[in-house]
Order: sequence, then structure tokens, then C-alpha cells
Amino acid sequence: MPRTADHDERRDRIARALLRAVARKGLARTTMADVADEAGASVGMVQRYFRSKKELLRFGVEYLYGRGAERLDEVELRPPFDDLILRLTETLLPLDEERRTELTVWLEFLPATITDPDLAGLHRETTHHLVDGFAQAFTRAREAGTFPAAYDPTEEAVALVALVDGLTMHHLVGSDHFGADRIRAALSTHIDRLLGPAGGTGPTDTRPGGEQ
Repeated sequence: MPRTADHDERRDRIARALLRAVARKGLARTTMADVADEAGASVGMVQRYFRSKKELLRFGVEYLYGRGAERLDEVELRPPFDDLILRLTETLLPLDEERRTELTVWLEFLPATITDPDLAGLHRETTHHLVDGFAQAFTRAREAGTFPAAYDPTEEAVALVALVDGLTMHHLVGSDHFGADRIRAALSTHIDRLLGPAGGTGPTDTRPGGEQ
């Protein structure tokens, strides 16, 4: 058991080093030697766990998505639903240094999903679970009478994930209109329009996204 734990800890250490290296240098310019330096290890040790850069990158992406899932799991599942969904979605925003690093790397990895079938499949699977989770939350909110019957839970879950991704991207590239306080406020406003006091009245012209 200690040997397995040590093995897993080293792989995680290398994954964290990969994220830091990619955040600093970019995906294309990051080498196995960069990752080894960042991890305080030899290239040989890195290659003992990952035979190629592609294998290392895949594990890095899995680690990245795994950290996001862990943060979601740490959120206490208690009503009201608007507060719950806000707390869940805020874990996906780059609101601290660790998440900023991880999401900077996520933006670097995204283009690779276009040409790499393995990474594309991992991205689709993760996105599916995220959308499905929010859709289930909206369904439960509708059963509780706080989510409008006229709205489709899956469509609103897709829109919410897209909003979070867009806010993340604009914040990371440094747009003046997308500071930390503003992206948090934009997210809160969107959720309030779905689940707040006025949310149960059905669609209105002021809701983001326009007509369904």
C-alpha cells in the first residue's frame, strides 16, 4: 500500500508540475525537461511514469478535470437552489491562483481536443457530466417550484456551462470588463433570473439568450 501511495503521489506531483509549466510557457513550448525541472525530478523519473509527452498530457488533462470534480463534490448540497447553483458554478471560475493556473492550462489544452480523439473524448465526457449534473439540479428546483416550468433543464444547463466558460475565457485574457467581481456578479445575475424571486414567472425578454 505505501508503495502504491508513493507512486500515485509522484504522478500527481508530476501532473501539478505539468500544469505550472504549461501555464508559464504554453503547451507547445513545454517539454518533458521543463516538467522535470518544475517537479524537482529527473527526466528519467518523469519518463518512468509517462513514456511520452502525449501520455503525460492526457494524464494532465485528467488531473485537471479531476480537481474540478473534487471542488464540486466539496460543495454542501443544501437549498435554496439559487445559492446552491451559484456556489457550484463559482468553483469553476478562476477566482484564486490555483484555479487561475488550472484554467489557463485548460485554455491551452482546448485546441488539442480538435485533433486528438482521446482528449476530445475526455472533454466530451467531462462536459456531459457537468451539463447532466446542472440539469438534474434544475429538475429538482422545478419539482420544488423554484425553476420555471416553461424552461428546459438541459437547455438551461448547457447555457449555464457556456456562460461559465465564456466568463472564464474573458477574465483570463484580461478584458477590462471581466474582472473577478464582475464575472461573479454576472453569474449571480443569470442564476437569479432563473431561480430568484422572479424566476418562477416564466420566460421574459430580459433573460439572457433571448427567445428559446
